[in-house]
Amino acid sequence: DRLGADDLLHGYMLLRANPLFRGVSERYANALAHKVQRAQLSAIKADELSHSTQAAYGDDWVPDLWSAQLWQRVQQENVILPLFRSIEMPSNPFELPIDGADPVVYYVAETSDRDHLTLGAQNRIPDSKIGSAKVQMNARKLALRVGFSSELVEDSVVPLLAIYREQAARAIADAVEGVLLNGDTSTGGTGNINSDHAAPPSGAPYLALDGLRKQPLVTTAANKVDMAAAAPTLAKLREARFKLAARYAARPGDLAWIVDAGTYARLLDLDAFLTMDKAGPLATAQTGQIGFMDGIPVLLSAQMALTEADGKVGAGPNNRGSALCVYRPGWYVGYRRQITVNVEYLSYMDSYQMTATLRLAFVHNDGASADVASLLYNIAV
Repeated sequence: DRLGADDLLHGYMLLRANPLFRGVSERYANALAHKVQRAQLSAIKADELSHSTQAAYGDDWVPDLWSAQLWQRVQQENVILPLFRSIEMPSNPFELPIDGADPVVYYVAETSDRDHLTLGAQNRIPDSKIGSAKVQMNARKLALRVGFSSELVEDSVVPLLAIYREQAARAIADAVEGVLLNGDTSTGGTGNINSDHAAPPSGAPYLALDGLRKQPLVTTAANKVDMAAAAPTLAKLREARFKLAARYAARPGDLAWIVDAGTYARLLDLDAFLTMDKAGPLATAQTGQIGFMDGIPVLLSAQMALTEADGKVGAGPNNRGSALCVYRPGWYVGYRRQITVNVEYLSYMDSYQMTATLRLAFVHNDGASADVASLLYNIAV
């Protein structure tokens, strides 16, 4: 009874060394079990065998090999830039001529008398003018810079320079998608559609220019429709579409819907598209995608963020979807510089500096209160 758990265990091991050992007495075993349990000693052992991950006992001889092929992350394709016509800007700024007011059409009587041949005759065709207009394109620059050492280039198992170039170009292309969709030059403490609760961070790409969402949310607020935190309906989507000028809304082939992932998932559930009896072979239950809605393509953009109830991104919760309808011929993208990736070796630092830059402009041709974009917002997703 005076022995502790360690003493009893030591005695047990000594007794086991005798070849004639047949076990301890019941009293000894009970005392040993009781004191081991009270001392909370563990009888579990580990790492008795040398194995591949045990330091100094196998780990040192097991090689850590790398594949020479990079496994790239899955990226969603950009869908917004291809929607619009683009031009190269020979100067900055660049004036893009557009048509103006149409000439006036009149009803006139038939020319039947000699008197009708004079300029003052009542049946002469009144003169009118054809208007002219222009839109000024101002290019804005997007850029990134990455530094890396010569040793990393030399020792990397993958072709580092080529991979970095490709990834930089992709990052710029993603930024363009976000700017065209979410651009807002407002820098105030509130009001920017991407930061409605605080001043946007300096250098945020969306500060470069005004984009598609800002048009119906702020500039032409009459072109937005509130879904009132309900699931989208075909009737509401059509209401938002026909907030566009009638001459645009009636041309489904020139329109496009741009939605976020949550809204896209909700659209898949719409009865009008779900089953074969309503949508035929294009039923969402068959294809898993919307495709077209009233003849208008529905595009999912990874840059379309969830918002607050007012359609802007704020302090949160940002849990409402949006569906943006755009008239594609009403917008132009201008390039003063296409995506350019440069890698420069700095010998005095024995390192590299890589930059990727782009200069572009984005304008619409429908005047100050444009009717070339509309929005269904505050969608439950």
